[in-house]
Amino acid sequence: MQNKLLLLPLSVFAFTSVFAQKVSISKIDESRSTSDGSFMNRCEIELKISGDEVRKHKFAKISALSKVTDDQGLNLLKPDKDDFKYEAIDEDAKVKIETKIPARKATVIKEIAGELSFYTPTEADGSVIKIANYEKKTNVNLTPRISGFQLIYLTKESLLKYQEEQKLKKEEELKKMPEVSRKLAESLLGALESLSSMFDDPNQMTFYIDGDRSKLVDLFFEDAGGKRISWNGRAQSNELVTFIFDEAPTPGSKLVLNVETPGSVKKLPFKLTDVELP
Repeated sequence: MQNKLLLLPLSVFAFTSVFAQKVSISKIDESRSTSDGSFMNRCEIELKISGDEVRKHKFAKISALSKVTDDQGLNLLKPDKDDFKYEAIDEDAKVKIETKIPARKATVIKEIAGELSFYTPTEADGSVIKIANYEKKTNVNLTPRISGFQLIYLTKESLLKYQEEQKLKKEEELKKMPEVSRKLAESLLGALESLSSMFDDPNQMTFYIDGDRSKLVDLFFEDAGGKRISWNGRAQSNELVTFIFDEAPTPGSKLVLNVETPGSVKKLPFKLTDVELP
């Protein structure tokens, strides 16, 4: 078995576009086994995106991969690896891609091609949504329809109330509900049954998120002065996301969403060639 980590000079495989960004390989973590079915087989490539224009944006991600091939002609694209997530941009941006393992005789990846997305949220284009008094708006969708997903704040009390309301409805009436409403009802009832203990901690806040979650880039809280409130941890179970704090946000704080909108995203193609393998 080969199990190697390759750190490369950042200027070796640079590609520059009219956007004046530079894409390079910063790290390759690869393992090729003699057994095709080995769970240790993997190839993870870290890309570094740099340049003055890049730093004008807040987040970056690979939004699509169109081609990854090695020098033996193998297609290395993994069809199930398309859930790319945004990464924060500091001086540079670093994003990772996972591919199929190259052929054992391969020494280079001949081509990596795809599309990058750069995201900068502003209230003007609707990509920053600030929600005041969210703690009083339980069991209702907090997001505008244009966002493409639902976000619902849950408490133990709100779920108990919802459960009692649903018990009063006949099964026939539930069947007549629109699919989205019926699915929400089933999810909320399931949340109460399986995760009710999570709501006993006053320093935890739980949300139900459904729909196109790729549109939700970031979710955080601001205090009354507009300062970001840090959390200690985040747990997710299907559509339920729980944020854990030392001390829960106080009344007067705001829930802030960074949402992907057409005006907040700039997409550009990239291509790297002859990437040396470990």
